[in-house]
Amino acid sequence: MITYKSKRSKRLNAIFIITFAIIIAATIPALLHEINSGFYIVIGINLLSLLLLASIALKTEYKIKDNFLYWQSGPFFGKIDIKTIRKIQHHDGIFVPTVWKPALSQIGLIITYNKFDDIYISPQNESDFITELLSINPNIEIL
Repeated sequence: MITYKSKRSKRLNAIFIITFAIIIAATIPALLHEINSGFYIVIGINLLSLLLLASIALKTEYKIKDNFLYWQSGPFFGKIDIKTIRKIQHHDGIFVPTVWKPALSQIGLIITYNKFDDIYISPQNESDFITELLSINPNIEIL
């Protein structure tokens, strides 16, 4: 099994830091008031939000094992049969034309598989990643 971590862009790191700060700042007023049921709701929602963001930031990766590409971004995960991959396209930009985007960078790859499915990922070492996929499925079109 080969594991590839996601690239991390400085822009996304800044967005995570700002979001963490906003969530923590939104929690402070709840801490200053009398504890009631609203307090637990605010703390619960904010804690879950922080845990989700932290899990995505710390656990976004891609694994190649037994002819499958496994992807994970925090609690979200999936697998793709590498034999069904039709093309891989390099993408550089904030707006990505796919539904699934388990990536931490705006520079990455759009993988088209099956008939109409696609996913955007951003492995740290794109060339090794593509070489590994091509060794399993040499029919992949690289754009």
